[in-house]
Amino acid sequence: MPPISTEIGQQVIDSIAAGLNDANLPLHSPLVVAFSGGVDSSVLLQLALLYRDQYHCELHAVHIHHGLSDNADGWSKHCDLQCRINDVVYHQQRVVVDTSSRKSIEAEARKARYHALLSACEQIGGVLLLGQHAEDQLETVLLQLKRGAGPQGLAGMAESQWRGDTLVLRPMLNLKKTDIVSFAHSEALSWVEDESNFETSFDRNFLRNDIIPDLVARWPELAKTVSRSALLCAEQSHLINDTANQFLNDCKLSPVRLSGDILTTLSIPWQKAVIRLWFTQQGQLAPSKAQLDELLSMLGAKQDATPEMSFKWGKIARSNGDIYWVAKPTEDIPVTLALNNHEMTYLAWLSMSVTVSLENSDEAICLKTDMRGLKVKPEQAGVSKELKNWFKVWRVPRWERQGVPVIFIGDTPVAVIANRECLYLRREDNSVKVDIRIEYCSED
Repeated sequence: MPPISTEIGQQVIDSIAAGLNDANLPLHSPLVVAFSGGVDSSVLLQLALLYRDQYHCELHAVHIHHGLSDNADGWSKHCDLQCRINDVVYHQQRVVVDTSSRKSIEAEARKARYHALLSACEQIGGVLLLGQHAEDQLETVLLQLKRGAGPQGLAGMAESQWRGDTLVLRPMLNLKKTDIVSFAHSEALSWVEDESNFETSFDRNFLRNDIIPDLVARWPELAKTVSRSALLCAEQSHLINDTANQFLNDCKLSPVRLSGDILTTLSIPWQKAVIRLWFTQQGQLAPSKAQLDELLSMLGAKQDATPEMSFKWGKIARSNGDIYWVAKPTEDIPVTLALNNHEMTYLAWLSMSVTVSLENSDEAICLKTDMRGLKVKPEQAGVSKELKNWFKVWRVPRWERQGVPVIFIGDTPVAVIANRECLYLRREDNSVKVDIRIEYCSED
């Protein structure tokens, strides 16, 4: 039987190679080790050196300086020295952690750390290697159980996942902590100890120091069996998300609007799965069970009701039976905006571009908003009404009405852009031909 160090080394090398292969990335892709200087990341760096020797890739180490410990400068110097000894490119990233009383220092430090690591990987163009192991997975699953998580939360940490454009690998996730420490001793590695790891006011440390040792003493294979359960939950979660994605696409009338009629044809559990996935696609945390229950109750409101539910980023609102994602405005809505003939203009508050083209005319073109009192007659209509009344006919949600653009040629309104459509208006003088094109897009 090969020595444990050889066995662990080959296992991690194979795990990195498999992760790169699965992601269709070259085996010589640059690797970035999250290097705290502790025993786990020190072993990971040593194993990444073996991978570098085999596949001849660039190897970088990123150390996050939180500034929360009096020893932080010493840890950074230790990591710098280890990288110089092993000819590894060393990067130190200083972060500021919000330590206000209402914040979890543990959570805020983790958030700052991941942001800095991913930013470094983007600059390097590398794959991020993290040193979490089987007991870390056990901690994660237990914490998710405490929080009442479903299959997605109980899936724990993935061996391989994309965070934005960065591939994140955890090649030691199936290793026991005892094997990692044994490897470190066998290789005579040097590492640092973070004194905060023994502070049991942090949930993870409480589990790690006071709970898990007793659990593992009673059930030595617990970390392995929980990892297997996490993998099964991940598979189930993947299947659920695949189906929920199909249902979400059926419900989507636009990226920010779901059909209430279609959504209500689904069972309550699938309605919840669709909403959770919708939140994820919008880049926000999934709502809690209580929030989901309140949100779905909006579907049963009276037909003319317009219930809303507020979040930090904006609100979910119901209008004419459909569910809308209404983000807080980040752009001012201009009262008047001059447009140039044949030239595309980006309307930031609508994430839309508009191009107005006039033939054989040099009349001024402009766009005006907040024109709810303007009386107009659409081309297909037989009567004139104020825009605020047409908005009801067209079912324009009330929060969008202020920003609805009206296109003017000179002093004459010629079109209204509402519900992602250009609605032309009747004019007494049709001598000037007007063509208006709209395109929903980003500014880039």
